Amino acid sequence: AAFSGATELAAMLIVSGVISDGFDGSVARKLSVASDFGALFDYFADYLCFIVAPSILSFLMLRAGAGTVELAVLALPLLAGALRHSRMDGLRRIESFDEIGYPGLSTVLYTCYVVAVFFLAHQGFLGERLLSQMILISVPVLSALMLAPIRYPKLVNSKKVMIPVLAGLGLMPFVLTTGLAVLTITVVVLYVVISPFLISQRPELSGSRSEADSSTSLLGN
Repeated sequence: AAFSGATELAAMLIVSGVISDGFDGSVARKLSVASDFGALFDYFADYLCFIVAPSILSFLMLRAGAGTVELAVLALPLLAGALRHSRMDGLRRIESFDEIGYPGLSTVLYTCYVVAVFFLAHQGFLGERLLSQMILISVPVLSALMLAPIRYPKLVNSKKVMIPVLAGLGLMPFVLTTGLAVLTITVVVLYVVISPFLISQRPELSGSRSEADSSTSLLGN
């Protein structure tokens, strides 16, 4: 959609992916269809929606002034996201992220930031220079935080927080676009800066899976 010129539609589709990601795990568990394959496939879906798609959107926003350096910067999330998902798959076997938080920044935060910047630019709120600065400065920082040894609390632990956030994202393309985009960027920055102080940064491992579970997991892989 973005490459065909429908960048606003592309941003809306990315937002729909963020919203559905808030519910897919709980729906799978309630329907008793959760599986090792589903967990692995979720990584691929997340990488496509939360890394590849917003990276393309970032490139198209800067296409007129995207040289070699800019392309290298915009490619950083592709590498950082892949490394993060690979590490998370291994850690999931021995850690309970619901209890001790996630190591490294969630790729969803990168996605929300890029989409919010896009809507600000689309509304004419950002000039070309400011847009370039916001993208080229924040993208390396967010990419580095994906791999940083910093724990972040799970985003969907509190429905009181999750539901308003998802509702705001869903409304952003249609109403109060500028205000909701600014609010989204503010929430992302506050989460990045403050939330690591809300959980322990030296968590004890929740313990390895039982020997039978480990054997099943190895056979599945």
